[in-house]
Amino acid sequence: MSRLAIVAALEALEAGDQAYAVEILLGALEDGPSDRPYVCEACGLGFQWPGQLDHHQRFSHWQAAA
Repeated sequence: MSRLAIVAALEALEAGDQAYAVEILLGALEDGPSDRPYVCEACGLGFQWPGQLDHHQRFSHWQAAA
């Protein structure tokens, strides 16, 4: 399930539309697993290449490495 689907579902819940949030999440489940094999352990984002993951971790999670 993508992070975008989760954010969209949370926004629908904030707007009070529970049915739409459920539709978003069920649709995301139907999309299947991500084709991005390199996943950040800190936030769950997926990447196509190991270098992309390294770059993400270096710039997005630099405080954890310090």
